[in-house]
Amino acid sequence: MSYINTHLHEGEHVIYRGRFHWLWHARAWAALLIFGWLIIGIIYWIYEMIRLNTTEFAITNRSILLKKGFISAHVTQLSLEAVEGAKLDQGILGRIFGFGGLDIEGRGAGEIDFPTMARPAKFLSALNHAQMKAENAPMERLAEEIDHHDNAA
Repeated sequence: MSYINTHLHEGEHVIYRGRFHWLWHARAWAALLIFGWLIIGIIYWIYEMIRLNTTEFAITNRSILLKKGFISAHVTQLSLEAVEGAKLDQGILGRIFGFGGLDIEGRGAGEIDFPTMARPAKFLSALNHAQMKAENAPMERLAEEIDHHDNAA
């Protein structure tokens, strides 16, 4: 089970889960095939496989998270309300193959620099959608309470 799923708060759920692009897995396998006869190819493959399988990034209905680490966990989290801006970086190959970098800026010194991921524009779109839903949630709850109160009377 993923680290993020096991550390969600009550009422929190994952809206969108990011992932690495298949080229990053292919790069590790290519290094193993090309340099596998050297110890460096094996070490690089092991390092990349651990990194690719122990890094998680997701958007929940309350926050945006990045978890790195194998033995120890390094988690960066920003609440949706604290997100102030984003920087999407896709070069020409990233546009063609669908990968790129994403940096999310928060209030104060908060910032999350995501590793190169698959479909960063979709991740950013999911973040914007989650922010809009989070902004509208208090008004929707108030409307439900008023409707419930009117029906009870």
